[in-house]
Amino acid sequence: MLSPVDQIKDRLSISDVVSSYLKLEKTGQNFKARCPFHNEKTPSFFISPARGSYHCFGCNRGGDIFSFVEEIEGVTFAEALKTLAEKAGVQLTPLAGKENLENKKSYALLDAATKFFETNLLRNAEVKDYLKKRGLKEETVRNFRLGKAPAGWSNLLEYLKSKGFSEKLMEENGLIIKGQKGFYDRFRGRIMFPLSNSQGRVVGFTGRIWGQEAKAATAEAPAAKYVNSPETALYNKSRILYGYDKAKRAMLTENFCVIVEGQMDLLMAHQVGTVNSVAVSGTALTEEHIRLIKRFTDIIVFAFDSDDAGIKAATRGVLAFGMDVKMIKIPNGLDPADLILKDPSSWKKTIKESKHIVDFLLDRIKEQNYDEQKSFQEVKKNIVPILADINNELNQAYYIKKVASWLYLPEESVRAVVVEIIKKRAKEKKPGALPDAELEVKSLKKQIEEKISGLYLWQTGKKDGLDLDKFKKDYARISGKNIDDETGRLSENAKNDLIFQVEMYYPDQKALNEESEELLNNFEKEFLEERLFRAMSALRRAEEKELALRSLGEVGNEKETEEILKECHQLSKRINEIKNSRFLEK
Repeated sequence: MLSPVDQIKDRLSISDVVSSYLKLEKTGQNFKARCPFHNEKTPSFFISPARGSYHCFGCNRGGDIFSFVEEIEGVTFAEALKTLAEKAGVQLTPLAGKENLENKKSYALLDAATKFFETNLLRNAEVKDYLKKRGLKEETVRNFRLGKAPAGWSNLLEYLKSKGFSEKLMEENGLIIKGQKGFYDRFRGRIMFPLSNSQGRVVGFTGRIWGQEAKAATAEAPAAKYVNSPETALYNKSRILYGYDKAKRAMLTENFCVIVEGQMDLLMAHQVGTVNSVAVSGTALTEEHIRLIKRFTDIIVFAFDSDDAGIKAATRGVLAFGMDVKMIKIPNGLDPADLILKDPSSWKKTIKESKHIVDFLLDRIKEQNYDEQKSFQEVKKNIVPILADINNELNQAYYIKKVASWLYLPEESVRAVVVEIIKKRAKEKKPGALPDAELEVKSLKKQIEEKISGLYLWQTGKKDGLDLDKFKKDYARISGKNIDDETGRLSENAKNDLIFQVEMYYPDQKALNEESEELLNNFEKEFLEERLFRAMSALRRAEEKELALRSLGEVGNEKETEEILKECHQLSKRINEIKNSRFLEK
C-alpha cells in the first residue's frame, strides 16, 4: 500500500501545487516563474513536472511539493503534509486525542500566565519607566506581550488556581517548582518575555531580574540575570527563536535574517523596522534554528560580538547548511539595543555594510597589521576551516580563490588543504562532514566548464539554437581541449544531470548564442586569472632574485623581469576587457 506521501505525489503534480501560489509560464516541457523566495525581475524559478521538482537558479532553493509548501507557508513538514493531503483528498491518521487535549490545556494555561504578567506590568510605573528609558515604546511592549512577575512566592500559583488550572499542569509547563514546603512560583520579581512558537502561541518564558530580587542578590547568594522556562512538551529551546513568529514573513521579503543575542536587542531591532530579526536568547544556534530560518532565506547576518568566541558561535554548523553567513561590525562597547537607541540610522547602515564571514575576517586580520607570517597563521587557523564549512559550491570556489590570492598562493594549494579538512571531518563524523563520494571541492572554473559541457550536450543534434561550430572553436581556443573528448568521458547520469541544469538555466532558445558568449567569456577570464597569478608569482620571485644579486654587487636578469612584467600587463588588459564586456555575468 502506498504511503500518504506517495499517494499525495500521485494525485498532485508540482505544477498543480506551485501554480496555486505563482503565475507560471510554459517553457518547453517545463515552467518558469518569478521566485517567491527572493526579489527578482527576471524569472529564474523553474518547475519540472517530469521530475516533480522545482529549482531557483537565483537563490539556489529547490525541492518537491512538500518543501515548497513548507517554505512558502512557513510551516513544518507535518503541517505541509496535512495541507497537501486535504488538497489531494488523502486521509491522514489524526493526532491522538489525549495528546491534543493536553496541548490545548497547556496553551490555555500559558496564555493565562502571560495575561497575568501583562496586567502586573501595566500596574507597575517603575518597570514601565525603565523600559521607556531603554527605548521601548508602549506599542512594542504590547505587541510582544511583555510582563512583570510579582516579587512574592505564590502570586502566579494562586492566580492560576483561581482560574481552575491544576498544580500538576503548572509544574509540567515550568511555571512552578516543588520545594520542601510545597509549590512556589519559578518567576519572581522579574520582567517577563513570553517565548512563542512559529504560530505565535506562547510556549515558555524568559524572566530578567528586576527590583528587589536584583538588590537582594549578593556575591554569596547570586541570582541569575535571566531565568528561562525548563524543557516541556511545548517548549524546546533548540526549536525556539525569539521573535521568529513576527519575523518570518519579513525574512522572506528581505531575503535575509538578522540574528541578535538578547531580547532587548530583538525588540529594538523590530521597533526601528528591522522586522526580519530573531534572537537566540542566550542559547547556542542549533540545527533546528537554522532549518527554521532556511524556510525563508539562505542569508544570515549575525549581530554578535565580533571577538573569536562570537564568530565561532556565529558560524558553527551554519555554513554546512548552505547558508550565506555575514557579520556586522558594531562599535566597541555597544550592543545592538544600545546602538539603535543611540542612532537607529547607524544600525541600519551597519546591516547594509555587513560582509561575508570570510571578507570580515580578512579585513580584521588586515587591521591588525600583522607581518606576513602571522597573517598566514591567522588565515590558516581561523579562515581555512570556514572555507571547508561552506556548503555552497559557487561561494566556496569564490572564497578559496580569494584567500589564495590574498596569501599569494596557488588556488590549488588552498583547495587541497580544504579537501583534507573535509576528509578528516568525514572520518571523525564531525558536523560539516560529507560522504566520500561528495569529497570534491570544485573551482569556479570547473563549475563554469560543467555548464559549458551541459550546454553543448543539450544543443547537440538540435537544428535551431546554439552555433555549435563556433562554440567548439571558442572552447578549444580558450582551453586547448576538444569538447567532444571532454564530454565523451562523462557517464550517462552525469550527462543527464548537466543537461537538466542548463535546460532550466537557459529557457530562452533565441538568446542562446549571446548567453553562450557570456559563459565562454567567464571561462576565459578564469583561465587568464590563473595565468596572471602564475605570472605575478614569477615576477615576485624574479624581483626578489634581482634584489638579492644587486645586494651582492652582481647584475640581475632585467630582461627576464621585463618580459614577465609585459605578460602581466597583457593578461591584466585582456581580463579588464572581459570584465567590461556587456556579456560578463554580473
